[in-house]
Amino acid sequence: MFNSVQLFGFVLLGGLAAGELSRRTLALPRTTGYVLFGLLVGQSGLSWITPLHIESAQLFIDLALGLILFELGYLVPRTSIREGLDRLLAGLGISLTSGLLMLALFIYWGFTPLAALFAAALCLATSAAITIATCSDVGAKGERTGLLYTMVAINGCVAFLAVILLQPFFDDAGSTSLLVNLGGSLGSILGCVILGGACAGLVLLGAEKLERQPEHQHLLILGSIVLGVGTALYLEVSVLLPMLIFGFLVRTIDGERKVIAIRIASDARVFLVITFVLAGAALDIAHLAEYWPEALTIALVRLGGQLLAALAARRRLGLSSRESLMLSIGLQPMSSVTLVLLVNTQALYSGIDPKLVGILLATILLMQLFGPLATQTAIKGFGEASRLIDRRPKPSASATPESSGGISS
Repeated sequence: MFNSVQLFGFVLLGGLAAGELSRRTLALPRTTGYVLFGLLVGQSGLSWITPLHIESAQLFIDLALGLILFELGYLVPRTSIREGLDRLLAGLGISLTSGLLMLALFIYWGFTPLAALFAAALCLATSAAITIATCSDVGAKGERTGLLYTMVAINGCVAFLAVILLQPFFDDAGSTSLLVNLGGSLGSILGCVILGGACAGLVLLGAEKLERQPEHQHLLILGSIVLGVGTALYLEVSVLLPMLIFGFLVRTIDGERKVIAIRIASDARVFLVITFVLAGAALDIAHLAEYWPEALTIALVRLGGQLLAALAARRRLGLSSRESLMLSIGLQPMSSVTLVLLVNTQALYSGIDPKLVGILLATILLMQLFGPLATQTAIKGFGEASRLIDRRPKPSASATPESSGGISS
């Protein structure tokens, strides 16, 4: 129906309209509108965006994910060594507790241990895109928001590392030993670390020469991301982990704040809109209709595991019980990166149980729809939302200043 250029413009304009409608009329995050628009024009609705369109946009999707993960790494706040270690241990506890509970659930449903491990690893990742976009929309600022970014980054690292370690065991043609598979996985992880470090070094050196010129520094960062993503694809290593490491190293090493980071929610929102619309178009609501009990069970088990671990670590993190609950709610958005990892693994290994794939796709869709609201609820619960829409009727022009209080937007 559309050529590729028309489709690009249609997705941008339609996503923009759906996001604004969602925000202004329903007080929902814009990302919810983006996903709903994708569902409307994708295979769940009008089928204007087909799998072929999505496949042809894969390079753009990889670049968008690279930019999103770079920014997530950059948004992780610098802390003292002691506080950083406390947050790392708490984040690992949250990831492992929820992961083990989901692993037990998948095994209880009758899936093989390898498939159950893979599914549990995919479900660990919290959506960096939803977290960043929703926090930007509500003007999230504060220590608890920084903690949420840190936990999202740790969840992502654990999920990406687990998938890298497991993927060699899914190779249809593979008959290699356990040690060879592990060696290949560890080599891939080392390559990711080196690539992320190289990109960070390039940006830090470039920022030193360019000084504080935003337009030039943004070009430097975007070029480094494109080069890093391209190199990862060439080396056949993860595109995701190097970009997360890249952003984290730039923020950690740049003590003098010479780098002016690009913001995907403002400077490059085009990437966000395209990512969410195409994610919605790629998902089929029929999976959710068929597997909604399993998807809801996974969501509840995931939340329960994260909440138990967050409550256990609340003193380490300096949180109240209520703030621990809000942190757990904020971790609920399931990453659309999971969709990319699932598709890549299906291409590598054709023996994944179709029922497991359907359950995972249903869970991704469920959390894409309700995840943005969960993040918005968490930020409001932290009391760090500085920009909220007040939907109450406005006072008349004759109202006195004392009678016209309310939340400013």
